[in-house]
Amino acid sequence: MKKAISIHIGSRIFNTDEDAYRVLNDWLTRIEKKYEAEKDGEEILKDIELRVAELFEEATGNNGIITTAEVENIIKIMGNPEDFDNETQNEETKTAAGQKNETKRKQKRLYRDEENKVIAGICAGLGSYFGTDPVIIRLLFIAAFVIGGFGPLLYIILWIAVPKAVTVSQKLEMKGEPVTVSNIEKAVRKEIEYIKNNFFKSEKH
Repeated sequence: MKKAISIHIGSRIFNTDEDAYRVLNDWLTRIEKKYEAEKDGEEILKDIELRVAELFEEATGNNGIITTAEVENIIKIMGNPEDFDNETQNEETKTAAGQKNETKRKQKRLYRDEENKVIAGICAGLGSYFGTDPVIIRLLFIAAFVIGGFGPLLYIILWIAVPKAVTVSQKLEMKGEPVTVSNIEKAVRKEIEYIKNNFFKSEKH
């Protein structure tokens, strides 16, 4: 009988069997070594752990215990450290742009985009999901209000039903980007750079 081990990851507690723990610990150790000395490494590791926790929650497990197969599946989704350096090169060699865009569309999830919101981020989220300018979505809502009067009601329903993109993983899903360690790294660095630039702009004013 395998012993169950409790682990704390992404501010949540999960139970794994011994073999799954060893595989997960080895992978996380290699990830930590890659980012521990890098700029923004702590924030990147935090978001990676949050994504692993999300995937653990989606996995039912065997009697609530995360198995080796489930850990290996998560690693397959997220990627190994040795794969990251080759990822950009592999992207550049892809020639089937249409196939790539179709895959990207299928990976998308609908969220409210509060970073580009006017009211609640519904139109920005829909624009991201359908690959359309949010201005067009806003005009459609206005037209629905003028013609049928149901625009505001529909907006309120979506406001309640559609979750907002909070974590880096959710923001990647909103854009249809695979939630891999490499993409989390890029998104975190981009987000930090955006915050810094806006901070310095506000300081100048």
